[in-house]
Amino acid sequence: MRVIDLILLMSDFNKNNRILVENSPQNLAVVDVQIVDQKIILQTSTKLKGLKNWEFILMINKTPYYKLPVFFSYQKKHQQLFGFRVTGDQLLLG
Repeated sequence: MRVIDLILLMSDFNKNNRILVENSPQNLAVVDVQIVDQKIILQTSTKLKGLKNWEFILMINKTPYYKLPVFFSYQKKHQQLFGFRVTGDQLLLG
């Protein structure tokens, strides 16, 4: 998924929803964003609260980022994101 696609999809949801990455057995909170080798890498944590939707969109809504693919980092591995689903007050990226 590209950044512009993610921004367009997420802009319709509540600005205070938490952003998490769906991962078995525990969902991972998105806590930061890094740009590495023309990719957006979402930094995750199991111990911190995730960014809110408005904070996340503010961090990635920059014109040079629009065509970059989105990945998440977990245990020193990067996996690409392909979409998300809504559950309660959380947006689960996957």
